[in-house]
Amino acid sequence: MSTSIGEDAQMAKIPAYATYLYKHCVARKGSPDSEFEGCDEILAYLVVRDSQGAVVKITELVQSLMFGTGPTVHRKVSTLAERKLIQLTTSKTDARAKDIKVTAAGLDRLKEQTKFMKSCLE
Repeated sequence: MSTSIGEDAQMAKIPAYATYLYKHCVARKGSPDSEFEGCDEILAYLVVRDSQGAVVKITELVQSLMFGTGPTVHRKVSTLAERKLIQLTTSKTDARAKDIKVTAAGLDRLKEQTKFMKSCLE
C-alpha cells in the first residue's frame, strides 16, 4: 500500500494500532474475497488453542460465540478447508465430530498477515 509523504507524516501522529486497523480495513475492502471475512480470526484461534494442547472441534468454534452462528462457522470452516488452510479429520473420541488442524499453508497465511501488521506498525 503506497502513501504520500504527507500521509505518512499524518499517520505518524496516530496510534500504531489505529493505523494498522485502518490499513487492514482498506486492504480488505479492496478484496473481492468476501467469503474469507472472519477466517483469519478462526485460524488464529486454532493456532492458539493448538499451542495450549487443545484439539478443537467445529462445535467449540460454534459454542464460543466468537465467530458467528452455527451456519456461519460451518461456512467459514468449509472455506478454510477448501483452501487447504485447515484439515478436518474425524475425531478419535466421537465419530460424529470433526477435529480441526491448521495446515502449513494456514500457518504461512498467518505469518504473511503478521508481516503486513508489522509493516503497518513501522
